[in-house]
Amino acid sequence: MYPEGSIIFKYDLVRQWVAEGFLAASEGQNMEQVAGMYFDELVDRRFIQPVSINFYNEVVSCTVHDVVHDLIAHKSVEENFVVVVDHNQKILALSHKVRRLSLQLGDAKYAKIPANIRKSQVRSLGYFGVSECMPCIGEFKLVRVLNLQLSGHHNGDQDLAIDLTGISELFLLIYLKIVCDVCIKLPGCMRGLQCLETLDVMDTPKGTHVPWDIIYLPYLLHLSLPLNTNLLDWAVSTDSLGMMNHLVDLYISTSPSSDHDHVKRSMAALGTLIGGHGSLNTVKLVAHGSSVRYGDASEATINYWLPVAPPHNLQRFECYRHSGIIFDDILWRMRQLGNLCILKIKVMELPVEDVDTLRGLPALAALSLYVETSPDIKIIFGSAAGFTALKYLKLRFMSGIAWLRFEADAMPNLLKLRLVFDAIPQLDQRLELYSKSDQWKQYRHGTALISIEHMPHLREVSAKFEGASADLKYVSRIGVVINHASNPIIDVQLVDSGSHGDKRY
Repeated sequence: MYPEGSIIFKYDLVRQWVAEGFLAASEGQNMEQVAGMYFDELVDRRFIQPVSINFYNEVVSCTVHDVVHDLIAHKSVEENFVVVVDHNQKILALSHKVRRLSLQLGDAKYAKIPANIRKSQVRSLGYFGVSECMPCIGEFKLVRVLNLQLSGHHNGDQDLAIDLTGISELFLLIYLKIVCDVCIKLPGCMRGLQCLETLDVMDTPKGTHVPWDIIYLPYLLHLSLPLNTNLLDWAVSTDSLGMMNHLVDLYISTSPSSDHDHVKRSMAALGTLIGGHGSLNTVKLVAHGSSVRYGDASEATINYWLPVAPPHNLQRFECYRHSGIIFDDILWRMRQLGNLCILKIKVMELPVEDVDTLRGLPALAALSLYVETSPDIKIIFGSAAGFTALKYLKLRFMSGIAWLRFEADAMPNLLKLRLVFDAIPQLDQRLELYSKSDQWKQYRHGTALISIEHMPHLREVSAKFEGASADLKYVSRIGVVINHASNPIIDVQLVDSGSHGDKRY
């Protein structure tokens, strides 16, 4: 269904397989978990090639080797499993009974679908091409899986938006994903899509409007919302998101250029919407165009956005660094999240009390903290009970060098430790710090600021420092980090902020 060479995310494939009804699960089994196991088996048998792997050593995206892709395409034609219309290849005689149709039109501007294909028979449709050649979506009456990846030259002009209002008539639709660089117009009402389980329009331009009546969709599991979705309207229109009783994943695109007051109100609305939700296990706030660097864009500081009754099954909360959001005084409010496995946020500071809160989260396996202000007291990750599930830890301090100590067996199952310091104090600043701060007095007398004692399962440890060239040389000569001999050798990176290259020592 995907063009040759495509990078395909595991969760997309899994959800499409489930929507197609390819799988059977025993009583008590989760259908998507079963699909995930089949995906992993394809990886193990090397039918598909891993592209990205997470800290759990789990493949999250893949591609298909050219030879395997050709074999799949050949078998699909033989068994009339998938019909591919590729503008780069000669179209052979096609059966009029098409169940799965993949339109791979690329940049072709005048391509057409063969006339003998009965659109009303299609159950799964993938479209990859310019918007001008896209067929009328409303004609695919029985489609269950709809994957649209569009390109065009409308330059954000709402008057030229692609009309996708016909989606409202696809009453059997289970999976809908739209990726595009042009404006689209969704239906003003989507309440009629009673079978919909996945709605993913996050990768669409600003101006894409998702109607709030989707809260009435009884089987919606996965919801990914575009930039500037007005959560305020949603919170006003309903008392809670409890109407979507089965919602599992909520992804929202954000931007650091958004108005701060609007961001704060939206986060408060999000807290209202997810409060007390029994099924929700993932919330992600993703920077719009995550690969873009926003430079010195300002951020909105958020306090107390978590509801009084947070979703007790929440397993994953991520707020990307460039999302334009920084949390203050929030970690202590997460002590109720006993199932939280993955936490990735940017915080104003890291007090000792917050470390204790994090230690008390029994399921926490991956922790990424971006800390705006380095603490002026020693932060000790002690050997007291806690952090038993933690396998991945990243601490990134946006200014200064933190005074850190990792005691022996503080994190008994930690596999990877990453420390990043974005701005080493300059020489004149250090002289002032030496006279005021206990940590820098210790450092002046040759005591390392960061000490890592023995961690039995540690497989990788890195420390990255960024600053002026002279300050980097000082750090290299004096030594900031002391590491136990039994731990892996630290990969130390010294990055000159005046250049674009890394200096490794």
